[in-house]
Amino acid sequence: RPPRSTPSNSSAASDVYKRQGLEVSCFSSGARLYQPDAEAREQAIEEVRQYARLCEAFSSPQIRVFGGSIPETSRDEAVALACDVLEEMARAAAPATVAVETHDSWVETHLLAALFERVRAENVCVLWDLHHPYRMAGESPRQTYDNVGRHVGATHLKDSRPTTDGGYEYTLPGEGDVPLAEMVDLLKAGGYDGYLTLEWEKAWHPELADPDVALPAYAKYMRKLARGCEG
Repeated sequence: RPPRSTPSNSSAASDVYKRQGLEVSCFSSGARLYQPDAEAREQAIEEVRQYARLCEAFSSPQIRVFGGSIPETSRDEAVALACDVLEEMARAAAPATVAVETHDSWVETHLLAALFERVRAENVCVLWDLHHPYRMAGESPRQTYDNVGRHVGATHLKDSRPTTDGGYEYTLPGEGDVPLAEMVDLLKAGGYDGYLTLEWEKAWHPELADPDVALPAYAKYMRKLARGCEG
């Protein structure tokens, strides 16, 4: 949804972040590229435009968007429409970058690869949610990286393990079976130097550990990866 912010309160919040030495790596919008309805497309572009104001206030470089769910329609038509919207979003966001997450129908990253073959805007990138293509689309880390790795400009890192009912449950990083170490190695080898961002979805999954448990566990896990140790 559009940010609930005004120039005055965003400026005050930005000052607090700067005094604490904190950076806002990316604002997470809910805007979607694939919107069959023209009015919905305009609303999504306007949402990105509003987030661009926050990027300016916080000196933040990126705005996350979703590709959106694609119904029973031609994938080529869906990619073409998404490309047109992404071009408009990029103009609305500039100089910030629009980061398209591997989410919903776009966990199948060949679709994102096709999208980025078409798009001409330079301030666009892929946000690789390391969990979703692996868990939801059955892609190997190498397959995902080969499809979109050269376009990755942001990440979400989270872990999970399968459940007996065929689903999955989120875990602390390193306690599931998502091959996070392999994914991080691929990014590092490919020259990625952006943030490795923990996405902790407690608002949607209240059973998850509180942030005061999850954040130290994440930091510990990432230090192990930095030393070349898995898990």
